[in-house]
Amino acid sequence: MPEHSHQGHRGTAPSAQEMEERYRATAQVWSGSPNAMLVDHVSDLPAGTALDIGCGEGADAQWLHERGWQVLGIDFAPTAVARTKARGVPAEVATFDEFSHAPFDLVTVHYGSVRATAGEVALLEKLVGPGGTLLYVHHDMESEEIAMPEWLAENLTELTVQTLRRSPRHVTSGAGAHHTSDVVLVAKRR
Repeated sequence: MPEHSHQGHRGTAPSAQEMEERYRATAQVWSGSPNAMLVDHVSDLPAGTALDIGCGEGADAQWLHERGWQVLGIDFAPTAVARTKARGVPAEVATFDEFSHAPFDLVTVHYGSVRATAGEVALLEKLVGPGGTLLYVHHDMESEEIAMPEWLAENLTELTVQTLRRSPRHVTSGAGAHHTSDVVLVAKRR
């Protein structure tokens, strides 16, 4: 497969309808494996409560659940939520900007569509509980609409950035396999 980069690409957030159509068009959109950055950054954390924003088909949520986390997945595509539930993991159809819940020990966002606004940053930060961790990963690209990790790191007001780095991707299957680099943000509640 040829190398693919989003350097200079302007990402836009897909609509709930677009993602629902994408999920309905095929039995499996993503690889079915947990994201490598989740495994790398969360394996040594003690299990607690976790929120997977944009849970997709539930591979990350299932991986967390199998390791003792009390996890909840949210996604705005009903078919994605049904696939997550089929893995035995609680999930809800919800848009991030309308989701409200008690804070979590871990909040993960992999390739999600948290918007680059002060209001959505505040919502995201409120979901991270005392001593909690935010793991926010996106493809190495630019967007004026979506909160990319570098932008988010500069706009966090309640969390302290622990890690902000580029990381090569080694994914060979699923809809995201053509992306070759991600940006990883890990932040902790002050």
